[in-house]
Amino acid sequence: MKKFLLLSTIFILTTNCSVSKKLKFEYVDNIEVKNIDLNNITLNADAVFNNPNNLRGTLSIDDMHIFVDNIDVGTVSSQEFKVPQKSEFSIPLEGTISLSKVYKENKNNLLGSILKVVQTDSLKIRYKGAIKYHLGSFSYPYSIDKEQMVRLK
Repeated sequence: MKKFLLLSTIFILTTNCSVSKKLKFEYVDNIEVKNIDLNNITLNADAVFNNPNNLRGTLSIDDMHIFVDNIDVGTVSSQEFKVPQKSEFSIPLEGTISLSKVYKENKNNLLGSILKVVQTDSLKIRYKGAIKYHLGSFSYPYSIDKEQMVRLK
């Protein structure tokens, strides 16, 4: 009887705590301009994930960059985020675009870019990089590559 209870306890624990599917990156949403000044544009966004498992863990930004007109103009930062079990959730991202870097890399097409921004009141922003999932000593990178037009207000 003791062996049966021990085996059933081990079976229940392993089936309830197992990883049935990996954490899934869904999309980047709510890209918006937080602040604009003469030197920088600060953007906020949400990276949306779905955790179908009972296991938790943490997510951290590995190496993510912001591109404007295919020019790498800044990096994205975020606090380490605790993953809730069995739910869809989002982690906040914040990035700063250096306008001087845009100017330096795009001198020849600067007038065209300025006219395009003035006419459309928006910029094409691209987030590219990775977010890492950590559970103990295990980690898994999720590639992010999201492009979106962002209105400047």
